[in-house]
Amino acid sequence: MTSVRQAIGLAASQRILAFAISLATTMVIARLITPAESGIYSLAVGLVAIVQMFRDFGVGEYLVQAREIDDKTIRSAFGMSLLFAWALGCLLFAAAAPAACFYNEPIVANVVRILSLNFFLVPFGYITHALLTREMRFGTMLIIQTTSAIAGSISATLLTWQGFGALGLAWSLVVAMVANTLMLLAIRPASVVFRPDFSAWRRIGGFGAYKTAGMLLEQFARRAPDFALSRLLGFSASGLYNRANGLADTFSDFVVGTVYRVALPQFARIKNEGSPLGPTYVETYRMFACIPLSFFGFMALYSEPVIHVLFGDQWLSAAPAMSLIAVAGLLSTPVMLAAPALTGAGAVDRLFRAQLVVNPIQILAICIAASVSIEAVALCMCLVSALRVALYHQQIHRVHGVHLVEILKALIPSLTVVVAAIIMPTAFLFWAKGRGLPALLTASIGGTIFVVGWLAALYGLKHPYRMELGRIYRQFRPVRN
Repeated sequence: MTSVRQAIGLAASQRILAFAISLATTMVIARLITPAESGIYSLAVGLVAIVQMFRDFGVGEYLVQAREIDDKTIRSAFGMSLLFAWALGCLLFAAAAPAACFYNEPIVANVVRILSLNFFLVPFGYITHALLTREMRFGTMLIIQTTSAIAGSISATLLTWQGFGALGLAWSLVVAMVANTLMLLAIRPASVVFRPDFSAWRRIGGFGAYKTAGMLLEQFARRAPDFALSRLLGFSASGLYNRANGLADTFSDFVVGTVYRVALPQFARIKNEGSPLGPTYVETYRMFACIPLSFFGFMALYSEPVIHVLFGDQWLSAAPAMSLIAVAGLLSTPVMLAAPALTGAGAVDRLFRAQLVVNPIQILAICIAASVSIEAVALCMCLVSALRVALYHQQIHRVHGVHLVEILKALIPSLTVVVAAIIMPTAFLFWAKGRGLPALLTASIGGTIFVVGWLAALYGLKHPYRMELGRIYRQFRPVRN
């Protein structure tokens, strides 16, 4: 069985590679497509993401957190996955034309139809993926997901280079899914057989109903800017917002995704053993919160030179929105582990109660702000983030007995490190703007100063994370005879 530290290392390695591949691909593609093409693709992906919430129906997470599973449970999970995925794939294919008509853009229909193909592939790898997560076999998942990401990245670059635009990006997702599914099929355990069985549908369905409803609300809230901006201000505005949000979104997926993938099975194991989860929950924040706080703090400050270097001049108007989105990321840090803590404990109904309040408010606020500007939408994200923290931790307190004040106290060491590290880069940024320093030089020097200051503050202030960095250094340090 993989240890928690090894699991975090492997999951983080996969996410780092995925982040690097995604960033490199985005930097290239941003110079090959227009903001309007980016907006069209983002809209189509948003539509598919909403339907995808029903496709999964919480089946995978049920298998991860269940105390015991048998062959009938696995076959029931496959049967439900197959039923929902294929039915929704057909529905999505049929809904492509009406969606294109609503937005008055024919390409939307073709992109949605291409993306619907993934629904027919997912059931054949989904159960194996869930079992790998349950067993914390993140080394195997590292190979599979990195390989499929590379396949998708190469496809996206080649197809957009050939002028396929949003269609090329859609086909690249299909290529990645094909690669992922084939590898999961090759290593699937003997217990995964493709004979549907629905005898355990009540247990899986009860869990999945809450989980799917919550995830659906989350996706509507997450994709609301794409839908509202495309309709009210046009695809160019949607594309600019997507670019402003893209780097923060990718990093959030990297950090939250890494922690979530390890925390969910680990929290479920603690729950199944009858031990209290609160101490582990608080200590995890104390250890790792400095990473998201540091990233979002730097992005809030350096959004303009970073956009200029990574994506080019045509996206510079997205910089103010990127700064606000980074502030929203800072405010959201205290809920980084709330979802796996509630899901791992089987309290998905509690998680859903919080989602049922905060996400409709977010959607309504974004729809109003989208008639003004992308900066207004980003400001809404900041306000909603604060509300999300309060509501999620109300449920955390009820389930695990952890007060929000305990989490905020656990964040103080990380906040201190970030504040100490950001002082010199802030001064340098104002000096660089006054001297008209090129964006590449500003971002490079400012980033270097921040990293050096961050490491100095980490060790000087004796942050708990310094011990983990020391362990990694000793592990890879050359052995001297």
